[in-house]
Amino acid sequence: MFYLLLSYLFGTILFAVVIGKIKGIDLQQANSGNLGARNAGRTLGKWAFILVAVGDGLKGLIVVIAGRMLELPELTIALAIIAVVLGHLYPFWNRGKGGKGVATVIGAMVAFSPLLLLVFLAGFLLSLLITKSATLSMTGGFIVYGFVLSVYIEAGFIITIALVLVIWKQRHSIAERVKPNVLE
Repeated sequence: MFYLLLSYLFGTILFAVVIGKIKGIDLQQANSGNLGARNAGRTLGKWAFILVAVGDGLKGLIVVIAGRMLELPELTIALAIIAVVLGHLYPFWNRGKGGKGVATVIGAMVAFSPLLLLVFLAGFLLSLLITKSATLSMTGGFIVYGFVLSVYIEAGFIITIALVLVIWKQRHSIAERVKPNVLE
């Protein structure tokens, strides 16, 4: 339980807030108001996007690596992935207003099963060919990855819950990308 609680708390560290404070900008008041890499990049430039994406990704990566170093069961590590993602999406200190969780969950995916990351990339690239949208392609990659992970890894279904949480948090962005295409 302590590991899961620490995973959630670790997830509440929002690198967009840190970078924004350094630059004297409240990213919740800029552009989309989201506390993630995309809004940081739009507002502060490419270096901010990179720093926030890497920082948020490291949260997921570190939680999985720590669980493996502690020799915890895969199920516990999978639950910690949900916890770190929930911390990023809904930080207690900011009234539940966090980022969208993409970098955090990808960091966890990299550490949990580096080989299966190729499945995510294949799903992403195939979706990109069809949709021409990074947001929709990310969703496609998560769906393919989650399906394969659930079939081949015992704790895969639990990690798929984290992917669903990230997709849910992006539902408005997804809807914006789908609506124009439906009307054409």
